[in-house]
Amino acid sequence: MSITKEDVGKISRLACIKIPDAEFENVCDGLNNVLNFVEQLEQVDCSSVDDSGECVVGMRERSDVAIPCDPAVMDNAPQKECNMFVVPKVIS
Repeated sequence: MSITKEDVGKISRLACIKIPDAEFENVCDGLNNVLNFVEQLEQVDCSSVDDSGECVVGMRERSDVAIPCDPAVMDNAPQKECNMFVVPKVIS
């Protein structure tokens, strides 16, 4: 699999990143290098390696508790609704 200039254009539009035309070739080469490395990793035999799922056992979890926002922060928000920040939609 290889990335083309058209792919880079589509990716940059989806990611809302402006890439100068002169940089498209460099970005293509860089992404293709990453894909080649991933293909090399896929060839590694990991059948004898234990699952690493137990590494998350010792992780601390924070409780999912809503914390009231400082009123000064909300006063400076460009847009707010029902005491929440209004942000532009970034996923199309």
